[in-house]
Amino acid sequence: MNIHFSPEAQKREQTPVDNLFFSEFMPDADGEAVKVYLYGLMQCRFPSMGDVSLPEALNLSEGAVQAAFVYWQSKGLVRILKDEPLEVEYLTVEQPAATTAVPLKYQSFIRALNELIAPRRFNMNELGHIYDCIETFHLEERTVLELVSHCMEEKGKSVRVQYIVTVAKSWADAGIFTYKQAQEYIANAAVRKHGATAVLRRWNKRRSPTLDEMAMYDRWVKEWGFDDEAILAVCPRLTNTSSPSFEALGDRLRELYEQNKVKAEDIQADSASISDEREFARMVFARMGKVSMPTRDEVRQLSVFLEGSDGLPREVVLLAAEECADAERPFGKLKAILKEWAERKIRTIEEAQKALSERQTAFQPVDSRRQGRSKNTLLNYAETDPARVKVEEISLDLDEL
Repeated sequence: MNIHFSPEAQKREQTPVDNLFFSEFMPDADGEAVKVYLYGLMQCRFPSMGDVSLPEALNLSEGAVQAAFVYWQSKGLVRILKDEPLEVEYLTVEQPAATTAVPLKYQSFIRALNELIAPRRFNMNELGHIYDCIETFHLEERTVLELVSHCMEEKGKSVRVQYIVTVAKSWADAGIFTYKQAQEYIANAAVRKHGATAVLRRWNKRRSPTLDEMAMYDRWVKEWGFDDEAILAVCPRLTNTSSPSFEALGDRLRELYEQNKVKAEDIQADSASISDEREFARMVFARMGKVSMPTRDEVRQLSVFLEGSDGLPREVVLLAAEECADAERPFGKLKAILKEWAERKIRTIEEAQKALSERQTAFQPVDSRRQGRSKNTLLNYAETDPARVKVEEISLDLDEL
């Protein structure tokens, strides 16, 4: 059985309002808050009047309605049970306000807090935890506002109050109570999280990055398209230097940027290739009898002869390196041989051995005159009367000696 007033009859019914509302609460409230309270009170008395939503009935936004109920909650007249969808429980006016109302000293703080977290609203239980940040942990009100803002940036606007309280306790333990201390802490936290700090840690440097270093890092990310993982993947290339720097790292990144290698996987593949080239260069140096490690530039020069479909096979390059073992400038001589072989498109060991035989035959007349004579160790050719030496016999490229 369902017996009820018609909608027209309900509109003519009366909604009782406690006189304490008019005398104690209404004078300090604004017009929208009063309208929301009274219309909501009518819906409590006559639930069928709730067929039209309160915001629609009063021509107000949902945010304005929520703000009004938060205000009345602070006065102890209602209790917000749920934010989405909004669920409000009306309390009796004579109910002790101390159990639900916001303390008078926190009125301005609550207004600022509501503006900060809008359109979200903390219920009374959540506000009790927020008060603990002030009363238990002794944080200033402005500090708590900064704390809430920081937590929302970290976790989003739906951050749980328990997380906010946990952070508040950590701040108190760290001696952060004032607004200025909070700002300094947040600024330092931003620095600690900055990618430039991760680069310094990768180099075992424990200082904070400078503003210039952070600006360089931001440029690599925003203008060149590198991400944190890609930049860190380049850092090992500088660990063999005496003092790795952001300038040197920037040079490496620029080279990769110009090669369109800005992803971590591309950089890791490139690093593997460089490592392989460096190891092969070390083998070439060993075949030439050089005990020093090849420089980065020497590795690059050598790799030129190996690149592409027309590159020389590695076994051919190693054979050429053995031929240069007794030269005064073995790397220079090696480049001269490799240049010649590349132009002649020599690709096999047999072709290389034949080219070496031809080379030795070409230099045999000079070598025969060198026997039994003193040698100039600087130029590595036989000393003789300049008038008796043909020009073509002395005009040799030093790189070929």
